[in-house]
Amino acid sequence: MRGLTTTYVLSILPSLHHDFGDIDRMTSWRLVIRSLTFHWRVHAAVVLGVAAATAVLTGALLVGDSVRGSLRGLVLDRLGKIDALLIAPRFFRSELASQLATQPSFTERYDRAIPAILFPQGTVEHTIDDRVSRASRILIVATPSSFWELDTKATRPKVLPGEDEVVLNEPLARELGVTVGNSITMRLPEAANAIPAESPLGEKEDRVRGIPGLKVVAIVPADGLGRFGLTPSQSLPMVAFTHLATVQNSLRLEGQVNAIMVSSAGDHPPPNAEDCLELNRLLKPRLGDYGLSLTQIRLPVKGDSTKADKLVLDYTSLTSDRMILDDEVASVATNAFAGYSAQGVLTYLANALIPLDDQGQETPGGGVPYSTVAAVDSRAPLGPLVGPDGEPLPPLADDEIIVNSWVAEDQDLVAGGRLRVYYYLPETTDRQPQETYRDFTVKAIVPITTPAKPFSGERSAVYDLPPTLANDKDLTPEVRGVTDQDSIENWDTPFDLEREVRAQDERYYDLHRLTPKAFVSLSTGQSLWGSRFGAHTSWRIPTPSNPPGRDSQAFRQQLADAFLKQAEKSQARLGLAFQPIKWQGLTAASGTTPFDVLFIALSSFLIAAALMLVSLLFRLGVDQRADQLGLLLAVGIPRAQTARLLRREGTLVAAAGSLLGVGLGVGYAWLMLAGLRTIWLGAVVTPFLVFHASTFSLIAGYLLGILVCSLTIGHAVRRLKLIPARRLLTGLASAEPQQQASQSKWGRKSGWCLLAIALVLAVAATQLGGEAQAGAFVAGGAAVLTGLLLLFRQRLERIPTSGLDATLSLSRLAISSARRNPGRSSLTVGLIASASFLIAAMSSFRLDASLEGAGGFESIAESSLPVFVDLNAPLGRAELLGQEANAKLAESVILPLRVRPGDDASCNNLYSALRPRVLGVPPALGRHFDQADTSFSWGPSLAETEEEQKNPWKLLDRPKQDGAIPVVIDQNTAMFSLGIYAPGSHASFDYDGVQLDLYVVGFLKNSVLQGNLLISETHFQDRFPDIAGYRYFLIHSPDGQTQAAPLLEDALSDQGFDARASRELLDSLLAVQNTYLSTFQSLGALGLLLGTFGLSTVQLRNVLERRAELALLRASGFQHRRVGRIVLWENLFLLLGGLGLGILAALYAVMPHILLGDAAISADRFGRDLAIMLALVVAAGLLTGLIAVRWTVRAPLIAALRGD
Repeated sequence: MRGLTTTYVLSILPSLHHDFGDIDRMTSWRLVIRSLTFHWRVHAAVVLGVAAATAVLTGALLVGDSVRGSLRGLVLDRLGKIDALLIAPRFFRSELASQLATQPSFTERYDRAIPAILFPQGTVEHTIDDRVSRASRILIVATPSSFWELDTKATRPKVLPGEDEVVLNEPLARELGVTVGNSITMRLPEAANAIPAESPLGEKEDRVRGIPGLKVVAIVPADGLGRFGLTPSQSLPMVAFTHLATVQNSLRLEGQVNAIMVSSAGDHPPPNAEDCLELNRLLKPRLGDYGLSLTQIRLPVKGDSTKADKLVLDYTSLTSDRMILDDEVASVATNAFAGYSAQGVLTYLANALIPLDDQGQETPGGGVPYSTVAAVDSRAPLGPLVGPDGEPLPPLADDEIIVNSWVAEDQDLVAGGRLRVYYYLPETTDRQPQETYRDFTVKAIVPITTPAKPFSGERSAVYDLPPTLANDKDLTPEVRGVTDQDSIENWDTPFDLEREVRAQDERYYDLHRLTPKAFVSLSTGQSLWGSRFGAHTSWRIPTPSNPPGRDSQAFRQQLADAFLKQAEKSQARLGLAFQPIKWQGLTAASGTTPFDVLFIALSSFLIAAALMLVSLLFRLGVDQRADQLGLLLAVGIPRAQTARLLRREGTLVAAAGSLLGVGLGVGYAWLMLAGLRTIWLGAVVTPFLVFHASTFSLIAGYLLGILVCSLTIGHAVRRLKLIPARRLLTGLASAEPQQQASQSKWGRKSGWCLLAIALVLAVAATQLGGEAQAGAFVAGGAAVLTGLLLLFRQRLERIPTSGLDATLSLSRLAISSARRNPGRSSLTVGLIASASFLIAAMSSFRLDASLEGAGGFESIAESSLPVFVDLNAPLGRAELLGQEANAKLAESVILPLRVRPGDDASCNNLYSALRPRVLGVPPALGRHFDQADTSFSWGPSLAETEEEQKNPWKLLDRPKQDGAIPVVIDQNTAMFSLGIYAPGSHASFDYDGVQLDLYVVGFLKNSVLQGNLLISETHFQDRFPDIAGYRYFLIHSPDGQTQAAPLLEDALSDQGFDARASRELLDSLLAVQNTYLSTFQSLGALGLLLGTFGLSTVQLRNVLERRAELALLRASGFQHRRVGRIVLWENLFLLLGGLGLGILAALYAVMPHILLGDAAISADRFGRDLAIMLALVVAAGLLTGLIAVRWTVRAPLIAALRGD
């Protein structure tokens, strides 16, 4: 063979230019092509290695394309033609949608606007034989039939729901166990009472309306609009579709909706945030759509037959059906009515007005119960109040109060006396509000006129004597169940009327209804009774002396227009604002995790193994042609020119292999996607991935394959510069012994330096996060592997050969054979070591659910609708559950948290979280962990004091920092979903116009609270004042007690209370990371396959090179079996060396994480993985070794002795 190849080289030399220092370009390329064709078998092996590396690179890029494309496809499917969505916290006229659709500017770009009622947190029940199956936190969609025309996936049910009918999607039907024809009960929030639930007059009970007997007429697949949802998630939602009239009739909301869906026309792209601002401007809401009304208030004195009625008061009042005007409405009103001398009013219900004696003690009798106190502006024209002498009263100080004459006479009060006002705090969370009081000095007494005819039903009182400003009953806003009743005894209040109502109190109510009995300054009233819900109950706008035509309707319209114009000018949303739901979903489809980068990182060691294989195979090819290369040098061709020829060969081989690799990469990506849909499903939660390929990824994969493989081949060629031509002519492609010794010394120093660098990187990785931590770990792993391989090669070169004749053991013979070519042996060991490192290292980062991950709470519960009972208080639990059940929970701890719904930011959601869910942490949680035996596991935090370090939850009580609120986040959520890597970082999120600026004070580690932003309850109520009650619960029961969760689920079924074992929930959250680690290990197994292929190639090459030596052993009397053992021992030496180096490198890289970070070695798991690896390695060694042995012993003896 050697003679043949030399003859071949000599035959092409005459075709070269006579000046070998400058080979003609075309001639040199012809030489390259001829060399490629002549050595096609060698290059074919290299092509396969290049294809393997390129396939992994291209496949990783295609996986990223597929994930992003699939997420994008889910958005387009679940929304259909719905591009923008308005969903309001209140109900408004459904005509608003049709009016919007007729706007010329709307029809230019949009197709239709469909009114709807959406409840994102409904509950559905199905009862069979006294067994109730319940699904909570489902999306309830009530629409006209035109909704289904927005579907793009032919999901439209065969039977559309009519009144009292419902269509379910498959996940919900499966959860309930229902089929077509069954009946279900739907539970929705009661919308009739809009007063904030956590104000004293807010209703906390009976806030759930059940709609029983809904017939299931169809079940649609979770595809297209059957997967409709309001937040981006790849998880399958549970959705119930019903007719719009069904919900409107049940909730007494005829002609009202809370949502509008908009679809674009033609090929127009989905509207973005700016486009939605234009949609908002096209809306033409009325005040009633905001829950506001303008009412003309006139207080006349009946004149005689010759005179018209005289008006004591004439103004227009702006009020809300919520009883309280929120701060945004008040801000718009302030600016809109600035030119109308408007004044704000805050009227509040006092439980009692009790005079104080000279010693400051309450006088006997109990005072006047249940009276309203108005906080008013004393400025003209609606003020000031006047005294008995008709003179204006001066402005009130903060501790002064004015009472009307009825109270003064009833309680013997005089100016200068003291009065105690009892009232409930304006905010309350439990069913029974907290009472307090404030003492005042009576500044003056204002007269109140008794009407000639009292109020009766809806008929107003009639005055024959001039009423006073104190006769204005409309200072008190309308409250259903209170102001519309004819008697105090008939009041329907959320709290018990415990104080005695006297006969004179009822007479006053008959004559004056809830006309205020006392007055304080507006600033005083707001300091006492202002709340997060607002600080005004009405705005009074005086009627000008010459309104347009004295037409009160025209004046009210003028005021309404001024308010609506100001709301549009200031871009005040007031609850009516479109969201670019499709644009947001497509933006979020970029994902929290760049899967192309992730899979390149996951495959990094597999890529490295493939490149080592490429280098190994190319070196084998160069070794086989060593005499030819020596001949080229001997005849005068410069060494640089020879190296260039080899690099050109290598580049063409890389180009061919990369082209093949792109095709294989498509298959590799398909296999990865199949794995993510099956064995690695935990990483993506649901099997939604479909294959997508972009031209960019295919080209990028091809070019990257050429680049990295060409560089690898070029590195393999560089070593030829050190080999003399005479050594190459003898067929040896290794350096001289002196050069090897020099390289060995350099390799030893480099190896130890790389180990030191690896240690630094490993320690640094424990303090980093996210991609930086992963990068540091991968770089550290590569450094330690390279360092150990350099030391292994240096040691291999130093293994003594003396004494072989004395011992002549098979193992020493095998090792001696391995050191004949230390570079080749080191590459082979590196192939096995890289895969072993990956499998062993990943075992250390697997996570198991722990009690600390749940903070010691055995159960986590959520409810569809808010719960207002203090479940942690025995009194509240007894009221809800009864004494017997409460006794069973006597030692249980149930801590409630407030919830602002938002995007799932946990690792279970692949979409970017634009608005993560926010949890409001009550002070009770911090107090609990002051004494609890088990706490959450904490990562880095800003804790400084001993108290904060002991209980980092106290960090949430820190003051704002430049307006930013302290927040605690799970470390995985922060790093991988939100891109936050260190405490002290700032983040900002927009919640439908509410800007939430945060700074991170601490990280939780691997906790059940993953996916949430945790802020203090105080800050939560400040930023989200309209969110009432609690919907997230942490439940801890003493050892052996499991009754808490089922008892609460049964008692709070109307609220959709659903408990889940915290370990189960934590397992599902940690499954994502563990699945990624399994993916790493699976790719490590592929690396072992590459290593096996490389090992078999090297072994066969070694046998081929040593066929004469092995034949001599056989000729000398060695049995075939013993010669075969020598080959097997050499094989096992390389295999076990690779395994040992890989495990040693894994321990070296992981140990800092175990000591300083979050890794932990499980002996069982590590031993299992090690056993699997050992079995694979032994199987691979036996397989490749037996192939080599078979080739050795079957080779013809005479021909082998001749070296043929």
